[in-house]
Amino acid sequence: MTVGDYLPRGHRSYARVMNPLHDDAGQPMAWRALAKEQSEVDASTKWTDLSDTAREVERTIGTIDPHVAATLARLLRAHTSAPTECFFLVWEGYAGMRDDLRDTASITILPDREVLILAGDLADGAEPFDGMDGGRSAQWWMPADGVWAVGNDLYGASVYVSGTEELITAILAADSIEAYRATASMQIVAEEWAS
Repeated sequence: MTVGDYLPRGHRSYARVMNPLHDDAGQPMAWRALAKEQSEVDASTKWTDLSDTAREVERTIGTIDPHVAATLARLLRAHTSAPTECFFLVWEGYAGMRDDLRDTASITILPDREVLILAGDLADGAEPFDGMDGGRSAQWWMPADGVWAVGNDLYGASVYVSGTEELITAILAADSIEAYRATASMQIVAEEWAS
């Protein structure tokens, strides 16, 4: 699957935003810091490219890291006319989901994932849906005007964003997150997409 297949078509620019790694003390670490001179990190980097047996690190998978989610919500707000009218998708199979969310409408998305449809302000996308501080946030975000989209698969250790060139430039320039330019024709990193 390509980035253009995963996110809505028609957007001009794309980025892959990496969820930070966490060392054995729980401290966040950029993928590029783990790679050092071993390999170059870019939008096509696989986890296996960074294998470093000398260091124990954990990846955040199947959600958007809380710090990344908050930064994206702040950046995305300036690039939509509908920041209070956003839609969020959450895989319905997660344990610990708040009971009030279980009765919402659902749809099936590729590859055969049943997801719940939530709606609210853009800031709600960064809020955990399991009611736990630092818990899982919605995996897919889109405003009502459709000018950008955010997607993270339940196997994903990173987040794909599509939108205007101005938005992607702002994401790539943000010091507080690690992001790389992607293209619509780029293959989603296989380890982040399982059918």
